[in-house]
Amino acid sequence: MPEQVRGVITKGVGGVYTVRCEDGSIRSCQIRGNIRLKKITPLVGDIVLTGESGDPDIPFVLEKVLPRKNYLVRPPLANLDTLLLIFACEDPVPDLKLLDKMLIICGVLKIKPVILFSKSDKDPKSCDKYVSIYRNAGFDCFPMSKDEPIQEEVKALIRTGLTGLAGPSGVGKSTFCNNLLGEGTMKVGDISDRLKRGKHTTRHAELFEYEEGFITDTPGFTSLDLFEVGVLYTDVSGGYPEMRAASSECKFADCRHIAEKQCRVRELIGDGIDEGRYNRYREFYEYLYSRRPNSAGGYK
Repeated sequence: MPEQVRGVITKGVGGVYTVRCEDGSIRSCQIRGNIRLKKITPLVGDIVLTGESGDPDIPFVLEKVLPRKNYLVRPPLANLDTLLLIFACEDPVPDLKLLDKMLIICGVLKIKPVILFSKSDKDPKSCDKYVSIYRNAGFDCFPMSKDEPIQEEVKALIRTGLTGLAGPSGVGKSTFCNNLLGEGTMKVGDISDRLKRGKHTTRHAELFEYEEGFITDTPGFTSLDLFEVGVLYTDVSGGYPEMRAASSECKFADCRHIAEKQCRVRELIGDGIDEGRYNRYREFYEYLYSRRPNSAGGYK
């Protein structure tokens, strides 16, 4: 049997998949029939085994798609390690409910979130406040300005693995890419031009090499509904590590932190737990609890 070469799908268009192989080669592949029979749709980010096809036009095939650790339905993307969540301190004012929703989704999908608050030079006081709230909550969180280099701590977090970029329009994602890739690691225009397109444009994800890993935009991620990802009310605490840590001191092991007596989480509101974060937690929890599955397979 010809040798199979392992790699990652970096692009997929019209049934042809570009694979960056571990040996450094780039292969254009079609799908082997056994993958179709299993009704597997390869995604950008998938780790695959490739082999020779015998077809001179498309000389390689995808032999096997290896198990995924996670995947997104929008954009179709697999095996995301880190997600850079970029929100502006102002212009536009940060939608912290959207940010917290994305943190919940990261928790469910086992993706490491890294939060960047851009335009810190426009309102340093507000930026410091937001950064403090999310650092105190247990997240990696950093200020960002177009006139300052990207902090080394941020670069270290995205140097390996697959990193996605997400956030509302106009927050500086393209600026981040220009600052990150100014050393010529890859063509800045390849990704920054895409980031400047309208937020409703439908397009496919594509991976770009960055140091020992890859980076990609994630169009559509911010509009994901919690139900699309399969989030349950019991999963909400995954986006609130500060509350999860405090819950060990609650009187009841199954405390929901809504109205229970001797709830340590509620005792810490304003003194270790941000009130806005708590209110958003409660809103998400109560919404999903009201939509919890019932014994008949529907929703309450």
